[in-house]
Amino acid sequence: MENTNKKIFLIINLSFLGDVLLTNALCQNIKKNYPDSKIVFCVNKTFKDAAKYQDCVDDVICMDKRGKHSGFLGLIRFALSCPYRKKIDTSFVIYGNDRGIILSHFLGCKNIISGTRKITRYLLTNNFMDFANFKNMQDINANFIKALTAQNAEVLPIRYTPEAGHDIFIEKLLHTYANREIVALCATSKNKEKDMPPETGAQIIEKLTNEGKTVFYVGAGREARIFADSVKKLGCVNFVDLTDITSINQLARVLKMCKGLISVDTGTMHLACALDVPVAGIFYKIDTIERWAPRDFLYKSVVIDRDYSAQYICERFNSLISKTFK
Repeated sequence: MENTNKKIFLIINLSFLGDVLLTNALCQNIKKNYPDSKIVFCVNKTFKDAAKYQDCVDDVICMDKRGKHSGFLGLIRFALSCPYRKKIDTSFVIYGNDRGIILSHFLGCKNIISGTRKITRYLLTNNFMDFANFKNMQDINANFIKALTAQNAEVLPIRYTPEAGHDIFIEKLLHTYANREIVALCATSKNKEKDMPPETGAQIIEKLTNEGKTVFYVGAGREARIFADSVKKLGCVNFVDLTDITSINQLARVLKMCKGLISVDTGTMHLACALDVPVAGIFYKIDTIERWAPRDFLYKSVVIDRDYSAQYICERFNSLISKTFK
């Protein structure tokens, strides 16, 4: 029987894949400090699997923030239907999102912790966090725990374990590409400034193919489709196009099949890190490195921040793989 007296912590992060994954360091720190607690993760419904299979997450509640839970009335509707209403000890509102703070209030959370600097914090937040001393987003998220412990969070790698049940799509891939050396490529993000030029992508694919590797191209959305089509128009067709095919859980299982990932700064990069898959992260916007780049003391990773040629990217990636698997 479940212990009804154990603390329930709610994490609210209604952002995108990478943002949700980078909150896992907070989940782990909560469990280390409160091992008998229950961690409930509230996400936008699109990213349910990003939260569900994280280490230390016990339950996930999903908000349809652009559908039935949009607007003020939708927020009330969600709160009234939440099974944890009036049972939550502490909510952590990542990014200090107004919607999350108001939701915490409607849910009757005893303690509401956020990092917002907006007027909302004076009205509805019990504990405001100042993250001026932390630069990396993973550290910022993890140190929400400091509001309860008065101690800096332990620096831990984020961890994700995909569901490993029967999946025809994954099993077909495993059978078709058994004994191949597979490299995943992710070339697009939510920000076009961070995306890889198709010419570079084509050259990377050709170089890896000439080395005897099989390239899985992964991505989702319009820009990912445009990139794949552009690469094909350049005459580069020697890759497995998985655009818009995989769920988050399937993408995780695909990445686990790979020797490593070459990726621009996007959620897929963080997912590979959480899976302990080697990552060459390409940062076309160098001012984002300090906040978003994976750190090599936590992950099998290398950051590419100056020479963006296919030759250099492949050299750095191959060096990382050699070091990892020597």
